[in-house]
Amino acid sequence: MSYRYLGNKTRLTEWIVGEISRVLPAGSSIADPMCGTASVSIALARVGYSVTAADALTFPVVHARTRLLAKRPPAFKALGGYDKALAWLNTAAPIEGYFFNEFGEGGKPANGRAPRLYFSAENAARIDGIRHGIRDLASADAVDEVEHSVLLHHLILATNKVANISGTYGYFRRTLSGPALKPLTFEPIEFEDTPGDHVVRQGVVEELASTLGTDAVYLDPPYTKRQYAGNYHVLETIACGDQPVAAGDGGLRPWTDQASDFCYRRSAAQAFRETLKRLEAPHVFISYSEDGQVAEDELHSILGDFGKVTLHELPHVRYRSNDRVKDGSVLERLYHIEAF
Repeated sequence: MSYRYLGNKTRLTEWIVGEISRVLPAGSSIADPMCGTASVSIALARVGYSVTAADALTFPVVHARTRLLAKRPPAFKALGGYDKALAWLNTAAPIEGYFFNEFGEGGKPANGRAPRLYFSAENAARIDGIRHGIRDLASADAVDEVEHSVLLHHLILATNKVANISGTYGYFRRTLSGPALKPLTFEPIEFEDTPGDHVVRQGVVEELASTLGTDAVYLDPPYTKRQYAGNYHVLETIACGDQPVAAGDGGLRPWTDQASDFCYRRSAAQAFRETLKRLEAPHVFISYSEDGQVAEDELHSILGDFGKVTLHELPHVRYRSNDRVKDGSVLERLYHIEAF
């Protein structure tokens, strides 16, 4: 799978889940309400936990539904089965529509600027054609919610492989790169029949916190000033199936109402307090980088107001979204708060 995502914890899941497993008994329930690509959610599900995954954005919810709820290939009766659904994705006719015009090399953005080089003209038209087809299937009730998410999950992963970007969708490269010139293709994914009873929801963590009802909660808040809603606007548009105004040179969708307080130094500490205040779980685990907006001593002090704090640390390779980001390792911290 191709997940190009800030803070993606795929390489850290074994460590994170291992530390959680030392505390949380097998068969317990745990929430991952800032799930991102759902890498930690599926890792928790694999070891037998019942997982409630959620996110404020739509495209992570699509990933979570696919990874947690599609425990086997969906029936796709309207398309003749999963293999036929995959063939349909690979052969859908291109359309010169919204993506072609706003994000393709041959497009004409509505605001009059030069074409945005997020995709080759061919791939942008393919994305349009598939988006149109998925909308038609959903409108006709020919696919259920999980099947709809599986199709979008495939499209997001395939789109990531051919996107002409340095790491995020904050902006595009000046010329089309080698990967961007390759055709959009779709490959089978593995469906995992994990043992727990899983739930997938959408909403901001501050609002969901008091309604989770699980034995434990795992929090993975943003730790840099880069807003996910802005940096992944293209994926959010695919997941939402809409055609928002593409603003500015980068073509961003309206996103400020989805801005996270965790991304701002002035508000991150209070966001931690508000979230923890509303959680009703005996165990809370928080993954946070040493590069985070809240310094370690301040965060430790905040967490200490809500229970006994145990800290685990692991150095790992720093995520680099472009050549200007510094090299080297970064210290990942996993806090365990055992509620008073």
